[in-house]
Amino acid sequence: MPKQERINTIYRYQQRWLVLRSILAVLTGALVVLTLQSNGESIYTIPLALVLTIMLYVIGRERRFVRKLTDVEQAKRIIDWQYVSEMGLLVLMAILFPLIILINWPAWSLFVVFLGGVILLQVAQKMLDRQMPQYDEEQPMRREIKLDFVKD
Repeated sequence: MPKQERINTIYRYQQRWLVLRSILAVLTGALVVLTLQSNGESIYTIPLALVLTIMLYVIGRERRFVRKLTDVEQAKRIIDWQYVSEMGLLVLMAILFPLIILINWPAWSLFVVFLGGVILLQVAQKMLDRQMPQYDEEQPMRREIKLDFVKD
């Protein structure tokens, strides 16, 4: 499948699941806040774990979909690392934030952890994106999967 067709296919897939991912993201954020305010009561932590699990499943499903578009094993590994790093940041934020509050670390440490995680994710994504063309010229980089590059 040519690169442009892959871009269109992935973009359409992401748009199809955008509402669900957005709802799950908002629910995750709200449950993290409620967990923080309730000092980790199970009435909020159990739904947080459930929503986080569903979010990880949705991201994993997209990862499997994108992997099917290439036959090159090294490109599949790069795709795996891209999605695993995204999942890792999500889990880090959803679990580490309440933990930081529960152990009474200073509030600024939340900002440092969040900013550090986002910067680390961006650096990792860019490094992995740069490697993709070496293994599969037709596999789009993540930054190419946006409306600007879609052509129907």
